[in-house]
This record gives sequence, structure tokens and C-alpha cells, in this order.
Amino acid sequence: MTNTFRIMTIVLASALLLPGQGGFAQQVIQEGWQANPDIVEARSKRRTPGINYYEEKVPDYELPTLLVSEAGRPIKTAKDWASLRRPEILGLFREHVYGIRPETVYTVEYQEVERRDNAFGLGATARQVRATIKAGDDSHVFEFVMVTPKSDQPVPVVVLINNRYFVPLYKAVDASDPFWPVEKMVRMGYATASFHTSHVDPDKKDGYTGGIRALLDDPQSAPDTRWGSISAWAWGASRVLDYALSQPGIDAERTAVVGHSRGGKTALWAGAEDPRFKLVYSNNSGCGGAALFRRVYGETIARINRNFPHWFCNAFKSYNQKEDGLPVDQHQLIALSAPRAVYVASADEDLWADPRGEYASLVAAGPVYALFDHKHIKDPGMPALNKPRHIGSTGYHIRGGKHNLSAEDWGPFLDFAQIIFQP
Repeated sequence: MTNTFRIMTIVLASALLLPGQGGFAQQVIQEGWQANPDIVEARSKRRTPGINYYEEKVPDYELPTLLVSEAGRPIKTAKDWASLRRPEILGLFREHVYGIRPETVYTVEYQEVERRDNAFGLGATARQVRATIKAGDDSHVFEFVMVTPKSDQPVPVVVLINNRYFVPLYKAVDASDPFWPVEKMVRMGYATASFHTSHVDPDKKDGYTGGIRALLDDPQSAPDTRWGSISAWAWGASRVLDYALSQPGIDAERTAVVGHSRGGKTALWAGAEDPRFKLVYSNNSGCGGAALFRRVYGETIARINRNFPHWFCNAFKSYNQKEDGLPVDQHQLIALSAPRAVYVASADEDLWADPRGEYASLVAAGPVYALFDHKHIKDPGMPALNKPRHIGSTGYHIRGGKHNLSAEDWGPFLDFAQIIFQP
């Protein structure tokens, strides 16, 4: 089912207007961030036909509804959402986008393979841990690093899904890395852990046999709905969280999952699948992440499936150039984490990820937060560049620069986390 109102680019509180339906809508757009026309022109010339960067060319669309069940029942309470609508939407995402995780029985063994005490001269403990997943007679191994501050009180933990590289213990402690600012978090009193996506499931088209999916997949399951790599990486984040929560001094009520780009897509899905993550941060996640599919702006379903066919389930490919036929959109993905906190971030030059679509998605998830009486971002106009917006359980910023996870991203997010995680 779809909402009864039209959606294009502007969200106006409880009503939504199309561009050109009045001066107020246009004024709202212009008060906040605007894509640099020079960048729009440059990107438009660089990309192949079918990729749109012009706001005026965004098609008319209607978003799938949040608060009406598949049977047409209005969702009026938080209980209705939790017991009826959320399971429906989660099932639709599993079936049509990310795939269904197998129910194969497995065990996980954790082994500390390296340790550093008094990390950063702050009394922190750094560990490199090997996780061995066993199913039947086979196994799969991946490693991660966790650093825990010295504290007399339980501390929050931030799990980074690192889609770029593995950061071994010695680099985490001895070298500063803006992509994973370990020392900054330790000084804030946070534990943090990170793993590399490809160590859980290889990030390549022909990498299936070398990852966790090959170990756990049921050969009798429907091929079109088997989980893709994004779901496998999200599963990996949950295994890292399992270990973190088994350690003394970690606060199970103050946990976060963070990811950039494909890692940001994964963080959102990890938050949907695992409610133990109390704060979800998606940075520059774009198509398949925070951005609305139906805007067909920047990267599209067809393009992402062509370039990265292993990320999603095979059923997702049936929506190439058919965004309107998809029974879900990404505002519903964000809403799956409600009432837990969600933070979305964009970058000024990263039009491929559709910053306006990322922000609109976060705003459109708001009615679910309202069911729980949680404050959330309602303002239809994007904030100005480098002006973070933190309201209740939702946060957003768009910073200057390119597609990246930088100190300028971590700063506003960790400021938001301090609010969410305050005792």
C-alpha cells in the first residue's frame, strides 16, 4: 500500500508537496543545503545515460506506507508497530532486498591472539580476537580488534564495519587513522571494535565460496532470497557485538554500529536485524542505504546490481529500472530501528549517494518515532553545510567534501552519541 499523498523532494511536516506547488516549498529547499551546480554539471557529463543529478528531473513517486499493515489495518500505537507492522516490513526487506539469513546451526569460538595493555598510556586494553565459526565439519575465520578504556563504570561500545581495510592491533594503537579514531573514542570513555567486511564475506562478485555465506547457506533454500554480502557483513557485526557484550565492563544498553558507504548500508541493516544495537550510524550510504530508491537520483537499483551483484539477494535484481514496483523504500529501513537512535550523514560532493534522498528518508521515518513519543527531525528543509541537526532520537549532517568517513563526520556523530548515551 502507498501513502495517499504525493512525494517528490520536499517533506512538509505531515503533508508533502511537489516542486512547483507553491513558493513555500521552493523557499524551504533554498534555505538549506543545495547541490553545487558546477558539481551537478560535472557529474552529469561524467556518468552514463540514465543517471540523474538534476533535482527537477526526479520523478513523481509515492512512498510505501509506514503505518498501515499489509491487510489495511492502521498502525496507531507502538505496540501495533512492534507486533505487526515492523515484522511485515522486516520480512519484505529480507525477501526483496537483503535476503533471508539461513537457520543453519553454528558455533562461534573467540580466541585472543594479541593483547596490548595500557594502550595510549591511558590504561586501555587492546585485543586482537579471532572468531572461528563452525558448522558441520567446516569453519570460517575472521579477526577483529577491540579496545576498551579503563573505567570503574560500564562503558558504551561502538562497532565499526570497516569496508576499506583491516586495522590490526598495532595500527589501531600506534597509528592515527581518521577512518577509525580509536584514541578519540577511548578518551571519551567508549570501547570500540572493528572488523573488515571482506574477512567475513569477500567483497567481490566471485567471492561466495570464500565467505560465511558458503558455510551457512542451506542448499535447499530458495536461490532468489538467499542473503547477500551486506546481510552477511551485518551478521558479522552482530558476532563482534556478541564478543563485546561478553566482556566485563561493557554496557549492553549503550551500543552503536557505524559504517561508511557499503558499510553504511550494512550498519542500517545490522540495526534492523539486531535490536541490541541502540544507535545506528550510516555515513554516505546512498542507494541500498539511507537514500530513497524512488528518487532515482545518482546511483540506481540497476546500476548497483550490475556493479555489485553479490551485495543483495537475487530477487532485488527484478526491480532494475522498476523502483516503483519495490514494496519497500529506505525510510522504512530507517524506521526498523525505531525507537532506537539513528544518525545519517551525507557529503556535499557525494551526489552519487543522493544527500537529499538520505535526509528525506530520515525525515519520512519520523512517524514511527512519534508512536513511541520520541522526538525526531521533522524539518523538511535540509540543514546548511556543516551544520549538524540533532533532535531526539535522530541526527543528520552534511559536510563539505567528498565520499569519505572523516574526522568531520565522527565529530558530530560522537557529539550525538554523547547525548544518546548519557546516563
